Amino acid sequence: MKKFVIALDVGTTGTRSIIFDLGGKEIARSYQEWESFYPSPVMVEQDAEMWWESVRKTIFDAIKLAKIDRADIISCAITNQRETIVPVDSEGKSLHRAIVWQDRRTIPECEWISKEIGPDKIYKKTGLTIDPYFSASKILWIKNHYPEIYKKTHKFLLVHDFILFKLAGVFATDYSNASRTMLFDIRNLKWSDEIGSAMGLDIDKMPDALPSGTDIGNVVSEDTGLSTKTKVIVGAGDQQSAALGVGVVKPGRIKCTTGTGSFILAHLDQPIFDTEKRVLCSCAAVPNKWVQEASIFTTGAVLRWARDTIGSGQKVRAYLDQLKGIETDPYDIMTELAASSPIGSNGLITIPHFIGAGAPHWNPNARGVIFGAGLSTSTGDIYRSIMEGVAMEVRKNLNVFRKLDLNPSELRITGGGSRSNTWNQIMADVLGIQCGRGELEESTAVGAAILAGYGAGEFSDLVKASDEMANITRIWKPNLANKTRYDKLFSLSEKIYSTLDNAGIYDLLGEYYK
Repeated sequence: MKKFVIALDVGTTGTRSIIFDLGGKEIARSYQEWESFYPSPVMVEQDAEMWWESVRKTIFDAIKLAKIDRADIISCAITNQRETIVPVDSEGKSLHRAIVWQDRRTIPECEWISKEIGPDKIYKKTGLTIDPYFSASKILWIKNHYPEIYKKTHKFLLVHDFILFKLAGVFATDYSNASRTMLFDIRNLKWSDEIGSAMGLDIDKMPDALPSGTDIGNVVSEDTGLSTKTKVIVGAGDQQSAALGVGVVKPGRIKCTTGTGSFILAHLDQPIFDTEKRVLCSCAAVPNKWVQEASIFTTGAVLRWARDTIGSGQKVRAYLDQLKGIETDPYDIMTELAASSPIGSNGLITIPHFIGAGAPHWNPNARGVIFGAGLSTSTGDIYRSIMEGVAMEVRKNLNVFRKLDLNPSELRITGGGSRSNTWNQIMADVLGIQCGRGELEESTAVGAAILAGYGAGEFSDLVKASDEMANITRIWKPNLANKTRYDKLFSLSEKIYSTLDNAGIYDLLGEYYK
């Protein structure tokens, strides 16, 4: 019998189920999107049952495409959008729509946490700063606004946990996901009674936290699409899973995944804390290891916004090509236009904080800035300025990493953004280091597949398995002349942000969103 594993990659906008053999070769995949709901400009919600229906459908479809017996899938593991939280009853039924990581409604709760507990205590215990991004503020919001739901809640589950329960009937999470809640003690690897008590939250309402790669039993029903012979393995948060999938499992290695946002992770053998709390420390997918992390909330999402607002011409051209039998993606056309714009995008600078600023600023009131537009500004200039603006934000965070004695010589790039060779070269030029892309774009799924194989006993060493599967196939080296020009633009980008922030402009704008 040939053995396979399946990675369930439950992201922000949809699910990918990908079947791999034990050599890391992709056999088949299926993808399905779902709907998000926006009750207000600062609220983002999802229906947890939609996650599950999407997972089930893509499992069935992937197995059908693979033309294999589902009993040949020895194990499965989940990787997921992190921080998103849903309250469920004792039978795993959701009691409220899930509050998504992008949601900004909990600014008042964060202000309360900052005043009553303090950022130092939160950071030293959990490795996180106080921000609406993290799950605890969402749980506190539910308690404050829907106390009856809070009271009825048996467990607050992350996306990984919700799907895990559907597959195995167990309420559990993993250390990497738990470490993104603002309730987890990352040194002692357990839920923090101290932080939970200080917030007035019942820590018993959190699922059991286990190391990634733990076997928690078999699939409970073939209605899931999988055989009851298939083992269910505790997975990892998407960014930690991506780090595993791209080989960021040793000191000096660093990766940046660009999808909806961009997430930069460096491997740590021991927790490292930034005294200024600009970057975070979380648990890795590898047991008893950690990651230094910087999160930029909207990067690829800004390019998608541009496609959907000013990119109608590119979408029409792609559609006409498809009618002729030519497979064209609007993003490919956008990349062509960006490549035709000069370095600096004809004086246009974009700061991509469309739903607030993550690392290193941590400003929930920040919003996007498109600065320097003129009558000669083209759509290509706008597309390129978005790509350059994202690279500038990555550079800001790498500068912080360097101050913490993390000195990357190469950035391993993953995610949908890495499809653009133009964007990859911009990234190398802005950062001044080479950027490498792996053979498979979905490194998050590769990481989950490694965990699935490890948990089933097929791999004895996670680090070795990661090294063997993380095949870097393309390198972009920096053009030093371009970097010199980008150095000046980088200083200007920093000054635009700091001027608006210091003048209180973002805070004034934030008043309109309350």
